[in-house]
Amino acid sequence: MKSNEQGVSLVETMIAVLISLIVMTALGGVVFMATVQNKNQGVEMSRVTVYAQDKIETLMNLDWYDCTQATPLAACNTTGITGTGWNQGLKTGGTLTSASGCPSSGATVGYIDFLDAAGTQFTGADCSAVGTFAYQRQWQITDVITTGAGTPGLKRIDVIVWSRNAVNTGSAAPSAMLTSYVSE
Repeated sequence: MKSNEQGVSLVETMIAVLISLIVMTALGGVVFMATVQNKNQGVEMSRVTVYAQDKIETLMNLDWYDCTQATPLAACNTTGITGTGWNQGLKTGGTLTSASGCPSSGATVGYIDFLDAAGTQFTGADCSAVGTFAYQRQWQITDVITTGAGTPGLKRIDVIVWSRNAVNTGSAAPSAMLTSYVSE
């Protein structure tokens, strides 16, 4: 009596292993890219948060009266840019709308600075010399409470930082916004 047993041939086994290997390689590439992008986004989020906190601390340490005058002291210039209109200090103003480059007029003048990839602030005669920057910081100063004489008694400082270093360019760049209050 003959047995009618059939098995899997060596060729069929090798084809199945090859297909499995191709699928695993493709899946491994996707997992690797997701891991790299996640790590990059996490690092960038940490950096933008630190840079926003640094700017808030700088602004909160400014002299309350001298930095709110019509012509603030040179020490009130936290942007590192020495061009016309860039000494703002704690004067009310600024915007939190992303500027695509170097503003020469409008609400962002004096309330924006740029950092390189190491987090070092660009300085110069005007911000057009900045060139390629890795991080952009913008802030807004708002008088929350004013005294009877019209003098501000409480100011709100909002700072937002955008990163241009993200690996995943298809999604929004990592950004962080922090808010603090300072009183006289």
